[in-house]
Amino acid sequence: MVKIVSALLIVIAFSGLPGSVMAEDDIEIRDLYYNEYRENLLVDSSGKTDNLSGPISRKYNLGTEEFLRDTAIAYGAQWAGRWFYVRNKNSRIFDTSLSKWWHNISQWPEWDDGDAFFTNLVTHPVIGSLNYLYYRQMGHSFWVSALGSAVQSTLFEYTIEGLVETPSGSDLLFTPLLGVPLGYGMEKTSDWLVDTGFVPAKILGYIINPLKNFVHDRQVGVINPFSSQFMSVSGPINFTPNKAEAIDLAYSFSLESPIPTGRFVADIQIVNVKEDLGGEFVFYSLRIDVPSANNDWGVYVKIAQSGVNEVKVGDDNISDGFEFANVLVGGKHVLFQGKDSVLTGGMNLVLPTAFKDNIERLQTVLLYRKNFPINLQSAWTITPYLSGAAWKGIFNVLGNVSTDYVLNAGKLEGNDFEFRVNYGASIGANIPVVASPVLYAEFDGYSLLTSDTVGKTSTFVSSGVRLGRKFSPGFGIQVPVSGPDSDVAKLSFLADIQVRF
Repeated sequence: MVKIVSALLIVIAFSGLPGSVMAEDDIEIRDLYYNEYRENLLVDSSGKTDNLSGPISRKYNLGTEEFLRDTAIAYGAQWAGRWFYVRNKNSRIFDTSLSKWWHNISQWPEWDDGDAFFTNLVTHPVIGSLNYLYYRQMGHSFWVSALGSAVQSTLFEYTIEGLVETPSGSDLLFTPLLGVPLGYGMEKTSDWLVDTGFVPAKILGYIINPLKNFVHDRQVGVINPFSSQFMSVSGPINFTPNKAEAIDLAYSFSLESPIPTGRFVADIQIVNVKEDLGGEFVFYSLRIDVPSANNDWGVYVKIAQSGVNEVKVGDDNISDGFEFANVLVGGKHVLFQGKDSVLTGGMNLVLPTAFKDNIERLQTVLLYRKNFPINLQSAWTITPYLSGAAWKGIFNVLGNVSTDYVLNAGKLEGNDFEFRVNYGASIGANIPVVASPVLYAEFDGYSLLTSDTVGKTSTFVSSGVRLGRKFSPGFGIQVPVSGPDSDVAKLSFLADIQVRF
């Protein structure tokens, strides 16, 4: 999954013109303690300018403390991946106890773990290679990185997997034993390709070693290929033109912000359905936005999963769990910007990546039609949109209008083509106090003009709060007030975390 997102970013990257996004304001807001800490780690430099075009030229004086820090980051990423991707979370994460965990890990590892040949000898070594590459990008030596790969494999088997099953001997062995040589080959090949300076070779180099896109100079974040800048999670926000306004307007869960900004977003929506269906529909996703050097345009990628919890359709109990949904890629460009207003045009493309629905989880969540292009198997959706905003003092108004052209849409109502109009508006207030809270109220809706089985129009009202600037959690409640979605759902709970760059 990481490779897919990395490849998309890099291929898009080199079609743009790189530039500098460093502004004078950025110098004034730097975290001096953070910079001093990094400089203290440096013991040697070749003098080569590090512009993200090649291998890290600096050498670090890394010890046990740095290894443990980097191991904790990688271990947290393993848990995050586990939570996101596992389909049957009830049985694979929650169905455990302290006694069950101890029973699992106190036994000898099982050599016949029941996994397929491809899983044991391809998937796990690839994961081992990515662990190795992560430590190498963090500046560790070959042998320390090999140790890190083995440590991550052991932690996974004895803590994450160990919660629900006996550790796998083959995974413990093959993940680092095959993964480290594979990672070494990927590293050297990638470095050679990047060093050629030939653009297609550099693109391939960043694909072969995807960790180059997310780890640089001992920082975790994402490379911005449009500006040759690495946007660090732990570093300060670089205030390029429009950045402050972009952050002020990026509070909505449902509406697209008009000004591009760099950010990671993880969000979840829990839809409390009506009594005849029972429990909840659950939608969650990860999104990354990469802006241009001047924040006039940007691209983004969103990957999603959708599922059910304690839902019954007629006499059928739908199996609790989640399925990988369709991937969304998109871009936007500022068409007009005045002193206190902006208008942006954009385009989304939903790709038919939902590859499994053998127990009809995705088909079930289609009852809630607001999100149907993301969850409709085999369908392609093209969505041009306009997004505008105006602001005065602490207040702003945000509006969106878009159209969905859904192709190969037969699994929704039997029609091969569906057409939908989407619209929404919100008003927000940026309160100038500690934690920078943003309060907002929102109205949005859609009209599925080609619908012939249920009502065509649904409308919703939402309200919520968002906190912070760099790290920004948001919370909200959404209520369907009319249309077919109001016949299915009572209300939705919304939450997300944005990390802005």
